[in-house]
Amino acid sequence: MEKYCDIIPHATGWVYLIDGVQSACHYHTYDLAMDAAKAHLARSGSTRDKVFRRQALNGEMLPVQILAQGMTGSSSTGSARH
Repeated sequence: MEKYCDIIPHATGWVYLIDGVQSACHYHTYDLAMDAAKAHLARSGSTRDKVFRRQALNGEMLPVQILAQGMTGSSSTGSARH
């Protein structure tokens, strides 16, 4: 079973959802939300089994490839950032 970390738009910016639970804060940019999600997962030690996704304009959740220290994501489908 794959577990997801989704970065989605919010009325006040961007939020992340890890396994369906929304972040307590909102972030002004997509990059800040992604960095916060990665930091949260690094602290909890559960980065290995996560699939990062972002919400496209049509609402579809698209996989995002993560290029960071020790973190890997699923294959990218083209445009990885919003």
